[in-house]
Amino acid sequence: MNQTKINKYSRSVSIVGVSCTPFMNTLDNPETAGLTEGEMFGYAALKAMEDAGVEPKDVDYYFHGQANPLNGSNYITPNVQVANWFGMKGKGSMHHSEACCTGYLALEIAANAVASGKYDCVLTGAVEFGDAVPSPSESVEDPKHPFKRDKMTMEKFLKTTAWIYDKTYARPLMAPMELIYDDCAEDYVRTRGITPEQMDDTLNHMAINNRHNAVHNPLAITHEEFEDIAKEKGFDNVMDYMRSPYNPKSGDFLRMEGIERKCDGAAACIVIATEKIPELCKNLRHKPIEIIGIGSAACEASTPHFEINATKEAVRQVYELTGKSGDDLDIFFANDFIITSHLYAAEIAGYLPYGEGWKYICDGRTAFDGDKPINTNGGRTSFGHAHAASGLADVYECCMQMRGECGEHQVKKLPKTAMLRGYGGSQNVAAIMLETVDDFEPSKEPAKESNLKLEKVVQTYYEGLEQGKLLGRKCKRCGAVEFPPVYACNTCGCDDTEWIELSGKAVMKSIVLPAPLSSKPEYKERMGKYAYGVIETEEGAEFNGVVVGISKKTRPELLDKLPLPVHAKIIDRDGGFKTVVYELDEQ
Repeated sequence: MNQTKINKYSRSVSIVGVSCTPFMNTLDNPETAGLTEGEMFGYAALKAMEDAGVEPKDVDYYFHGQANPLNGSNYITPNVQVANWFGMKGKGSMHHSEACCTGYLALEIAANAVASGKYDCVLTGAVEFGDAVPSPSESVEDPKHPFKRDKMTMEKFLKTTAWIYDKTYARPLMAPMELIYDDCAEDYVRTRGITPEQMDDTLNHMAINNRHNAVHNPLAITHEEFEDIAKEKGFDNVMDYMRSPYNPKSGDFLRMEGIERKCDGAAACIVIATEKIPELCKNLRHKPIEIIGIGSAACEASTPHFEINATKEAVRQVYELTGKSGDDLDIFFANDFIITSHLYAAEIAGYLPYGEGWKYICDGRTAFDGDKPINTNGGRTSFGHAHAASGLADVYECCMQMRGECGEHQVKKLPKTAMLRGYGGSQNVAAIMLETVDDFEPSKEPAKESNLKLEKVVQTYYEGLEQGKLLGRKCKRCGAVEFPPVYACNTCGCDDTEWIELSGKAVMKSIVLPAPLSSKPEYKERMGKYAYGVIETEEGAEFNGVVVGISKKTRPELLDKLPLPVHAKIIDRDGGFKTVVYELDEQ
């Protein structure tokens, strides 16, 4: 297997702002059913900026991560679709996908961009609807509703996860796709000399510890201890419950409670050149967290022990770079959508002693209130797994622990040095090392009150159309109007906006007629003759829209009269929703 020597960054790079939405099954709650990618990513982005004390104008570039945007969002360029939501219209961006490792490598590409000197401050974020897909969900090619979703069935989920494996060899060989579940457990039993029964107990205790961590975390998807569930089911001992048919074997070693809880969520962070913090961050109220090194490796799934070997290489790289070892780590995170990962990764990193890690887990020492905390947010089995977003959710949790801001699930000893082992995508691996910048003096000024909330703006807009209303959002700072409505103002960057009803009056500023490439027969059937063009509303918002009643014959005369007065007309679209077009005012 190849090895890489990594070099120090050209300049120090730090995390100054973090955020994370609750991890949730959005469709299961009327208050969250209808949330969209823009709302989830936009909220996470704006909250990370708020935490960092920066505004959109201070952020030079943004990175967007999503594991499966075509299936989960019906996009192939998802980064472009979200910028307006957090006030960064027109700023450069890129999308990336490394499946379940996306959120960890999101930090690597952000750190590289800043360390290179090209950018001083970047946003890196990720969003995933792991439990819901755009409606109708029968085919990715079908036209989709603007905000409605269907449940992601397990059958569809398993079919699409096959996409992370090489179709030329790995899928035909069959074993590479299936070894992910039990390879680490089998290897641990065989090489450490423990019994299958001891491994079963260890897997169950990992699930118990993860759940104990999640119960005290308000952002986690689960909030009930296994001990309480066991009592409800009539068990006196939690381990009897964990070994029972309520937690059935789903693999050679793995049980159901050792597998991810797929869900929806978003997370983001602000990465900045450490030397630029005094200039760009207004009243930073916490110490920055420096990214001191990131090791990376990737092993395609036909490689024997792909997770184990890639983890060893990534950890070797970052330890060789930093001169540190497992003895220096105060807290550890591992992407454990297969729960065995956090045992094996912690031993490879030297955070737990070789062959003894299972004992630490069974003794409860790796829970948040133990002396060797792992996955203090609850991990993938109890915090939840919103695939691309999970890595940055771990970064959020890690930074909050290092800042001492985790409340009920704050670890006993304030961590100074941390490692996060990312993993996913058949299989990408990252070993991230973070360290608190101790010589920074945080601001003592109180935080500004924020009115930002995770709000269903898109659904409200379409509900307004059903009532004959055209709704936009007005900035409370500069008065600019955003239409279609989004969270933040793209004129000044303020995220304090309010609903307004537009008059419907506007002008058309350009005329483009449909042609063979851009003509849609269904549009003509519903609207008659029409044209595309730039619309400016009476309130000052500009967007690309449709004006009906314009033909090839009338265009020359109308061009001489631009801008043309027009007014809004709400019409039905196929798919069970309404939209807005414009009509020429009577001349």
